[in-house]
Amino acid sequence: MAEYYFNLPPITALTIPQQAALDDPAQIALSGGPGTGKSVVSLWRHISNHMSNPAKKSLLLTYTTTLKEYLKACCRSQNEDAAKMVATSLKSRDKIHKYKFAEIIIDEAQDLDEGYYHGILSNVSYGADDSQILYPDHCCYQSQLTSLFPDNVEHVLSKNFRSTQKIMKFAKATFPDAVIPREIIDGLASNIGELPVFMVSDGISHERTDDKQNNAILEIINAFKSDTHNIAILVPWKSEVQVFENILKGKVDDFSLYYENKERFPDGCATIKNVHITTFKSAKGLEFDTVIIPNFDILKRLPIIIQDRDTGENKIICDWKDLYVACTRAKSNLYLISNYDIPSLNSVVDKTVL
Repeated sequence: MAEYYFNLPPITALTIPQQAALDDPAQIALSGGPGTGKSVVSLWRHISNHMSNPAKKSLLLTYTTTLKEYLKACCRSQNEDAAKMVATSLKSRDKIHKYKFAEIIIDEAQDLDEGYYHGILSNVSYGADDSQILYPDHCCYQSQLTSLFPDNVEHVLSKNFRSTQKIMKFAKATFPDAVIPREIIDGLASNIGELPVFMVSDGISHERTDDKQNNAILEIINAFKSDTHNIAILVPWKSEVQVFENILKGKVDDFSLYYENKERFPDGCATIKNVHITTFKSAKGLEFDTVIIPNFDILKRLPIIIQDRDTGENKIICDWKDLYVACTRAKSNLYLISNYDIPSLNSVVDKTVL
């Protein structure tokens, strides 16, 4: 199985709003929903800085190591110096408060608490989306970012370049609190696509998986696998990543996986194959041609709340935003496997019983 197929759109393919954000000489505040090109603009702004004469030594930061590897690989295809200046935001915290860069570009800026931004020595540009806040205990809303960086020029991206119209209609119907403007849906009229496939396995919700679900996953992978087709299995917890790792072992030639565990992954996500298993949170910022979400009936149990061992306070560990992010990673095919039927989805899915 091949490595993840990276496909950075050429700079000439950027839309007028994206080009305006890229070329703005001022610091920018990018916003827009999933697939609107926030990361693409950040990438090309960073690459263009390093390719300018003289070079502008900007630093591109993001929250997860998975997305860092994705951004680094995209930069590497254009400029090695730019690739060397891609890092995770938390590991760079001390650096950006001690050293000055031509520009710091922060992708997924909503993932960091407000205190992170105090005392940064460099000019900051950023991209953010409140609907993709997955860490509510340490986040920064767009209104807070605007207060922190009042002089940044706002650029709103309102055209989706990732998903099909039917996937986005599904997302709008399933996650009514997500901000998906009508113009996003209408703008996908030339990319209608297929309905998300909803598979009912009649499994047992408290079990990790069953034979019907496992066989369906393997059939989907075998149907689509190729060197240029990226497939993801997305799950809420690291324990479920391990479950599906065991299902794929010996049945899929080569695949990658990642979850947060410093013993197993001391350097974070070091590689992404084009069949990849990871958590909802670690998938944020990535995109895959085909996304498979097992045990989709978690939708009806959200939010998932546990008691914090240290403070005794209730803590949300998975809510609708996690699942929304997972679904909107899909470019062409979205497969949802549920232990039981969810009739409320009938109008926006193609249903089959396993």
